[in-house]
Amino acid sequence: MDEIKKKKFVRKDALEAEAAAKRRRNRPKGYLGCMLGLSIGVAGLAAARLGQLWVGFDVFSQFTPQFMFLVVAFAIGFFVPHGKVLTAVVLLIAMVVGYSVWPYYASANPTVMSAVKEGERELRVASYNTLFNNGQVEEVKAEIIRLNADVIVLVELGPNKRGIFDQLLPQYPYQAKCSDPTHCNFGILSKFPLTKIGDRIKWDGPPYIRASLGPEFGGLSIYGVHTTRFPHSRSQLEQARALAVELDAITGSRIVMGDFNATPYSRVTQTFAAQGNFTRLTDLPTWPARTGMPQIAIDHIFVSPGIRQLESEGIGNGAGSDHFPIYVKLAVPVP
Repeated sequence: MDEIKKKKFVRKDALEAEAAAKRRRNRPKGYLGCMLGLSIGVAGLAAARLGQLWVGFDVFSQFTPQFMFLVVAFAIGFFVPHGKVLTAVVLLIAMVVGYSVWPYYASANPTVMSAVKEGERELRVASYNTLFNNGQVEEVKAEIIRLNADVIVLVELGPNKRGIFDQLLPQYPYQAKCSDPTHCNFGILSKFPLTKIGDRIKWDGPPYIRASLGPEFGGLSIYGVHTTRFPHSRSQLEQARALAVELDAITGSRIVMGDFNATPYSRVTQTFAAQGNFTRLTDLPTWPARTGMPQIAIDHIFVSPGIRQLESEGIGNGAGSDHFPIYVKLAVPVP
């Protein structure tokens, strides 16, 4: 009797093992691959949010769109009956390419958001990280002329590009330069008179150049900024906080532009906007320009309360830089 029961149990175990093996064989290929891709995407998004607790994780926030693409692509791939991983990979590539095409399309098809009202003046501003060692000086000059901004902030202005200031005097008769070009690599070009020109390099905040427009713009203050970058995340956050505190104490309208080395999803940009009482107007990817497929939005324009956006933002041409310039048309309140 015991022998019979034993044989029944053995047979049952064998049948269950055979059924399990059959289920594994019938399981669509790519199941585990999709689970892996989905897990990586979810983990990346979770790590990005952890940057709010520990700033070292903030680097993951720079790739928030890409992690989201990963989640969406492999979630869809998980549910298709065949070619799960192939479907997910194709979708992922399509979304990454589409994201890099977005700034080109947005720039070619700007959205008019509002018109200038009484008590306002229109002002087109731009920020351009020209790349310190960029040797394409004539191309940089041509791009500045093509952008035709009323005020443009130049970042990483290497010695070889400082000569273009004199060459651009016909278009930009009002210019701001660093007091110490050895350690300061900024510039401001303006079609309108500039006052209160200055810069600050060695302090708790990021290096910056500043200038103010005249009474026709209500003494609007313009700042050009360049924060440090990963892996110095803690210093980057401290710089953002210090700058926010300093600028929040300034009266009048303010525009802050430059290379923040942080995306809209970063704790750095969010902290600066919140503590400095600024609104960020930019989210188009501007880096890396040299690949022609920008993926990271790290160049930004912030404005103080009262300044309105008239048109959607756009990007220019890199002209040898690893950044695309970014621009926007604004309405500035005047007395």
